[in-house]
Amino acid sequence: MTAAFLTVAALFCGVAILILLVPVWRHRKRGGPWSLPGIVASVLIAPLAIALYFYVTNWDPELATRVSQETALLEQLAQHLERNPTDFEGWRLLAASYIQLGRYDEGRAAYQRAWALAREPDDALKLAYAESQILAERASLSGEAGRLVEEVLASRPTEWKALWYGGHVALELGRADEARQRWTTLLAMNLPEDLAAAVRAQLGALGGEGLASDPPVTGPEIKLSVTLAPELSLSELGPAAQLFIIAREAEGTPPIAVIRRPPSALPGEFSLSDANSMIQGRSLSAYPEITVVARLSRSGQPTAQPGDWQAEAVVRPGDPGTVALVIDQVVQ
Repeated sequence: MTAAFLTVAALFCGVAILILLVPVWRHRKRGGPWSLPGIVASVLIAPLAIALYFYVTNWDPELATRVSQETALLEQLAQHLERNPTDFEGWRLLAASYIQLGRYDEGRAAYQRAWALAREPDDALKLAYAESQILAERASLSGEAGRLVEEVLASRPTEWKALWYGGHVALELGRADEARQRWTTLLAMNLPEDLAAAVRAQLGALGGEGLASDPPVTGPEIKLSVTLAPELSLSELGPAAQLFIIAREAEGTPPIAVIRRPPSALPGEFSLSDANSMIQGRSLSAYPEITVVARLSRSGQPTAQPGDWQAEAVVRPGDPGTVALVIDQVVQ
């Protein structure tokens, strides 16, 4: 809790007390009796406000302290790298820290600096650099990031993270059977349950092993009712079309969670939760608001293209009730 916050809070309490006391004092000055309720309210407003704040707040002092310390260390490391721009390990550490904090664009930029300094990039650097590109821009799956993931898989075919991203690379390039094979191999490993649930969800969407329907809900849930506008018809879509329901922080940011279904799933009820997470460890609960997009992709690819149909809404994870999405927009 910062000194600035305490100062502002004290000022607001003082203003509130004056608002209550001034009318009481004026009434007394005109010869009336002291207003006991007014005096009591003036005396109690500050402690009641403080008690209410601590009752409803989700502020975590330990977390705030840790974040402040991490930010300070990152700033020190960034300043060190300004003075020592050829410090390969420094750039690598800074990039990994940015990715861990969800600052994907900065992480990708830092990995670019490390990549430029690496004479012979090892598989760990290739995969980390590819991941940073994918998290910052999913379209990179069909570019350099996808190529790096394939290189890692060629030398380390049982690397779990390479198998996870390798499945997405294959799917992005239209090789669904290869994506299914990679995720099936990954699912046979001893995975944390949240990652295993995400793999099963992807396999279920492909019609392979795993879950044929939505996986069990974990964490906060976003309930959706998705329908198609009357003026649109599924018969107008080609055979490659797919339905994607995507949760992301904002337009242009990497997806947090994704559901993939055939267009015939419409109209339907869907549920997004951490079980649909794209990246292990990322939770819907980490975001106060999330943009949910329901898109009918003509190409079968998750990236929006002209001619696709979609609808979107801003939701709060965990809010009760069902969000209604009517697909009636045409991507330009």
